[in-house]
Amino acid sequence: MDRCSPRMRTSLRTRLAIPLLSFASLAASSGLPLHAQQTANIVVDASQALGPVNRLVFGQNIIAADTARIFSSDTTDLNMIQTGQGFWDPTNALPVSELVAQSKAVNVSMLRYPGGCLAHNFDWRKTVGPDSKRNGWLFGLDEYLTLCRVIGAIPLITVSDYALPADQMPENAAELVEYLNSSADAAHPWAMKRQEWGHPAPYNVMWFELGNESAHGNHRVLPHRQFTPEQYAAYANATAAAMRRVDPRIKIGIVMVPGAGNDVNCDWNQTVVHLAGTSADFVVIHAYAPQQLQANVPENVRMQSMMVAPQHVEQHLVEYHQMIKKQLGHDLPLAITEFNGALDHKPYWLDYGNALECADLLRVFLKPDLNVAFANYWGFSNGPLGMLHPPSRLSQSEPDSEGPAFPLYELWAQHFGSQLVKVEVQGPRAEFPGAGSEAAATGNVSEARRQIQQIELDQYSSLVGSLWPKLLNVQIQRQNSDFTIHLQNLTRSIYPVLARIPRPAIDSGTGVEFSVSFDAKLTPDAGSDIAPMGIGLMDSRGWNQTHSGIGVDGIATDWKHFDATYRLDAQTPNVDLTARLMAEGKNVTGTLQVKNLVVTDFVSPHDAAYPLLTSSASTSTDGKKVYLIVFNKSANDSIPTTVHLTGFSATRAQYWEVNGPSLDSTSGVTETERGAALPLNNASLASHVFPAHSMTAIEFSTAR
Repeated sequence: MDRCSPRMRTSLRTRLAIPLLSFASLAASSGLPLHAQQTANIVVDASQALGPVNRLVFGQNIIAADTARIFSSDTTDLNMIQTGQGFWDPTNALPVSELVAQSKAVNVSMLRYPGGCLAHNFDWRKTVGPDSKRNGWLFGLDEYLTLCRVIGAIPLITVSDYALPADQMPENAAELVEYLNSSADAAHPWAMKRQEWGHPAPYNVMWFELGNESAHGNHRVLPHRQFTPEQYAAYANATAAAMRRVDPRIKIGIVMVPGAGNDVNCDWNQTVVHLAGTSADFVVIHAYAPQQLQANVPENVRMQSMMVAPQHVEQHLVEYHQMIKKQLGHDLPLAITEFNGALDHKPYWLDYGNALECADLLRVFLKPDLNVAFANYWGFSNGPLGMLHPPSRLSQSEPDSEGPAFPLYELWAQHFGSQLVKVEVQGPRAEFPGAGSEAAATGNVSEARRQIQQIELDQYSSLVGSLWPKLLNVQIQRQNSDFTIHLQNLTRSIYPVLARIPRPAIDSGTGVEFSVSFDAKLTPDAGSDIAPMGIGLMDSRGWNQTHSGIGVDGIATDWKHFDATYRLDAQTPNVDLTARLMAEGKNVTGTLQVKNLVVTDFVSPHDAAYPLLTSSASTSTDGKKVYLIVFNKSANDSIPTTVHLTGFSATRAQYWEVNGPSLDSTSGVTETERGAALPLNNASLASHVFPAHSMTAIEFSTAR
């Protein structure tokens, strides 16, 4: 699972609070219809083509690199570099046949390598050549490309961001492209090595992304490296140019901050797109939602958060396109190289609700107007969030077990066509109170946020503590909305409270959010290290208790403007305005200046109630079939539905269905119907009851 530390995640994402007092009215029924309407109508117009079905949204991730110091362990997980986490049989030097079959069953169209955060210390040169020189890398770059060929997947390679100093990465990446795509001749020494090592023909890899979640740095790898947005943009521009000099055909992506709950318009995203967007063919985002659901959230609301998430992810993609156009003057495709449900408690990673959300996200990614180049589920055979759950792959004795997401993906793969067509759904909707990263969805229309007041910080700044100078080599001075923080040999990360601001006195069930805006600059003394600095808004009860807050980081040596929004937990009594002085083992001496610091509170916006029935439709290449995928996202209620076909005269209809015991089930998810006959009232009309928490595929056929 590609996750950053909890502290670092808060620096990148806005946490949406949990309005617990509004849960009571919904606790009895997850997916409670907002309207009296209990039936639905689906209209499929086969004559209105929307564009080709983009099979690249059915991509996956493979995790196959050095784990040392990326997360908790200082050692290398041999399963990663010897078996590709189960894909590779190192004894026979072949892909594992069971995983090949399972990959083909769900139509793995693209395979991303080497796998998320493991790219930070991935030097591809260590993974190629004779086994005797690879230091245990029995599954390396060539084996990965062999696997892609066998399963029929397009390769997507993550170029490392931190494996070497930034000034060495362009040459390293250019040599990678030469090894992959150049002819084996004297002008291309790395291609000659490829031929020497048994691979004479170029691989012709076209898709590359520059780094992975680069904003959060390289975890615990030494030396520690972490780009500012400007530094990443410089790395991306130089690396892309070097790679294209070797092969101008390739497609290159630049990376945004991770997560579907983050601020699209954060400083990293806007700066990187503005400075490096002209070097990019696509923009990389990661969509993990919902996030940060606390343990006291009722189970039905927890499940609902997954059912509403696709609606919010779709809005998020629209916001990305708006930001890109603003920064560049034109649009770029989006590549969602990691996505999943990402609930924060382990049992939910494997449950059916999480899987149903991910399957419904494919419907969103297929929409042509969202301009998604490709999408990669995290991850195919990948532990906590895996679609498959492997035994120990150092012996090749047992097949992988299939998690709840597998039969849903299989339904998409086997019962969908090649051309998207128009489909409209009218049916019941459900209200959602808001939880974790997912905004409330209530009423018939969305409502924008409404300002309450601008905070007078003078009233709440008494907590700037006298102990900080004595204990932590920090002195804090304040004048109106300006702060000056003097650092003297600071070597540890600290988060001093600048002000404690009370929750506004409004109705208890109303969502509240605080925004923070400021200009900042760090002036290090001569010889000082430079470390990440920022401003935070946090629940005053503390991160360990609430996991609720935001950090606005990236203060650099030039003046820069920052702003962000924090949505409160309904039980948050106060919000702490903090300085984020993250020395992280460096030795920092200098002055941090923060000017024009403004905190404003608002009534939170909310979406309209979300649809319980969602759908996507397509036609076959020969025009003899219409395919209809339907999700019923109600936890409890079946929905009788009339399906109208226009532009197509059907003589036969069949359906396939996947379901499980309940949304919170971790087992028992299976195909409950296989090719069952669906009666037709006439050539263009059918009726069907879509069961609660189900995915259904219908095929309409014609004799012509």
